Parts: sequence; C-alpha cells; structure tokens
Amino acid sequence: MIKVFKKRPLIILLSLAAMILWGSGIYYGQYIKEHYQSVSIRMKEDRISEQKIITALKYEEIKSSKSIPSISAWNRLEEQIITNKELAITYKTQLIEVYGDIKQVYPMRLTSGNLLTAKDYEGCMIDQSVAYKLFGTVDPVGNIITYKNKQYYIRGIIKSPEPVVFIQINDIKHTYSNIELVYEDKENGQELANAFMSQNNLAGSYTVLDGSFYAGILDGLYKAPAWFLGFYMLCQILRAIWKRRTLPLQVFIFLLGFVSVWMVLRWMLEFQIYIPESLIPTKWSDFSFWIEKYKEFRKQIDQIKYLTPTIKDINFIRYAKICIYYTMISFAGMWIFATHIRFLLSKIDGFSLSILAVILECGAIFILYKTGKVFLAGNGYLYAIPIFILAEDLVNRVKSYIINQSKL
Repeated sequence: MIKVFKKRPLIILLSLAAMILWGSGIYYGQYIKEHYQSVSIRMKEDRISEQKIITALKYEEIKSSKSIPSISAWNRLEEQIITNKELAITYKTQLIEVYGDIKQVYPMRLTSGNLLTAKDYEGCMIDQSVAYKLFGTVDPVGNIITYKNKQYYIRGIIKSPEPVVFIQINDIKHTYSNIELVYEDKENGQELANAFMSQNNLAGSYTVLDGSFYAGILDGLYKAPAWFLGFYMLCQILRAIWKRRTLPLQVFIFLLGFVSVWMVLRWMLEFQIYIPESLIPTKWSDFSFWIEKYKEFRKQIDQIKYLTPTIKDINFIRYAKICIYYTMISFAGMWIFATHIRFLLSKIDGFSLSILAVILECGAIFILYKTGKVFLAGNGYLYAIPIFILAEDLVNRVKSYIINQSKL
C-alpha cells in the first residue's frame, strides 16, 4: 500500500484537502442553520414600538391564527460611551438594545456567565474585547458598567468579531428598526412574515431576510459530496446491470447490490432533500415561474447589500458564500477521487483503502478542530468515503467473479 501511494501522493493530499474543505463547508452551513432560524425584517425609515408588537400579537390571538410568531426587536447604536466607574475607564463601542430573545438578535458564542434573559433590565452582556478594555480581563462576570447614568451587572461574556454591549430595554414605547420573527412553519416563514406586517400595518417599506429558508438550502448543499459518491456508486451498479441484462442471475445479483447500496445511502444521508414549497411551481410547464423567482432573489440580495451593515447580516452573507465555495471545491475533489478509485483498488484491497480513508478523515477532523471548526459531523461526512470504497470494491469483486465463472 505504501509503494502505491508513493507513486501517487497527490491522491492522499487531495483527499485530505477535500475532506478539510468539506468539513469547513459543513461547519459554516451548520452555523447558519443554528443562528438564522428567524425571518428578519430590516426597516430604513419606519420603526416599531414594543407596544405595537404586543397589540399585533393580541390581534393574531383574537383571530385564532395558527401561525403566531415569537418576536424579538433590536437597535444597533454606534459610538456609545460605556464606563467602568470603579477604575474610571470609559470606552466607546457598539451597543445593541434588545426586546425579546437575544439569541435571535445576534449570532454569538458564550464564553462565560449566562445569556441575558428577556426581562433582565438590570443586566448586560459584553464581548471579550470590551471586557478587556474596561476591566483588563476577559471574564469580569458580576462586575458593573454604567451607560447613560444607569448601572448594569455583567451577566455573560461572548466571543464576537466586533466590540459590542447588549442591554434589554424596559420601555413599552421604545421603537426598533429591526425585528426577528420565528415561526413553527419555517417553510412559509417569509410569506407569513409579510402577511403579519401588512395586516397589522406595522411598516410601509422593509427588507426581508428569511434565514431559515437559506439555512435549509445550505443544509442540502453541504451534503452534495456525499450524495455524489452515493449516486456515482449506484450508476456503476446500473451500468453492470445493463451490460448483463440478458443474464437473469447476474442481473439479480447486481440488483441486490443496488438495493443494498441504496438503503445504506438512505441511512447515511437520512434521505432528506430540502425543497421549499415556495420553489415548487403549481405546474412544471410554468417556465416564467423560475424567471420570477430568480428576479425575486436578486432583488432581495440587492436590498440586503444597501442596508446599514450589521454583524448578523454580514456574517450571514460571508458564511453562506464560504459554505458554497468550500462545498463546491470539495465536490470537485471527490470527483477526482472517484475517478481514480479503480486504479487504487486494482493495487490495494478495499478494506485497507477504507482504513486509510478513515485515518485521513480523522486527520481532517483534528485539523478542523484545531482551527476552531467544531461541527456535528453527520453520517455523510463520517461514512461516505469508506462506504463508497467498500461498495466499489464489492462491485469490482462481483464483476471479476462473474467474468471468471463465465470463462469456466
């Protein structure tokens, strides 16, 4: 085995690189899936008060709506003065005013303490850089900061790409320019959000970003390399069946293999292909439907570009692009790997090659972990390549057996 790979070391390096990129794509896709489950409303001119939100929710209850959202609202304020009076230190930073669930407002990773709850008007959360500037440490949980002559106890510390402070607002008339709506029916989140806004006359113009919709799309995308390997394997078996279609016993053997591989593929990827209802036309001959959908997506993306940048929207666009790019590059790597697998299997038995694949996969996971890319590895990532190698080896062995038997 070592001699074979000395001749083709690029195959090993390519496989390792493909798995690292694929793992990174999975990480960013899962990050979006975890942190972007709401329908985000961004307003330029209009602002919505807590009182209006409560009134709208009561109206939804009165009309017995089955799609009542949970709502969080927030504002982003620049250059706010935060003070540590005990040390006489002041620092200008971004501050986010929140009404509701802070997790829907800002993608964050808690490093110490606790998340700020919805009714905690005396607490605050700060990121590590603000903590260090004001206290000289990254863990000042329980200490006090002052903002606009009001004291706030630090409940938790987060890791953030930019300095930030969070507080909950206790004023029913306070207005917000951003709201997050979370629906149980995530398939139709954007349509429900638009209906909620118009029926309750909450804002005249706004931009919608349906996070759960795009999270579902990316969830299906980063499984593409595993789907490719699985269907490539099925195509190989179908080719063998077609060549031996006049021989019933051989066709039966390959059909049995086809069903077995299909069942493994179904288990490995959980057989979930996400196609939102909004992307399914009423009739397939309606070709203008796709053109209109494309125009709608382009318009939404252009609107997002011209919004006042927030870390939530910036991270969403950045991570979505990374997920797409890394997944497509790893897909190309898997393609090259699949085309070379026959050469490798002619020199090494499938079990040894699958063991090597597992070692490479473990190495890729270790590298990803060391670079901070911790993700919930799905069955596709853990088993796709070893199962593909064993299945390809089995098909080759069956082919060889059938050919040898026919010669006897």
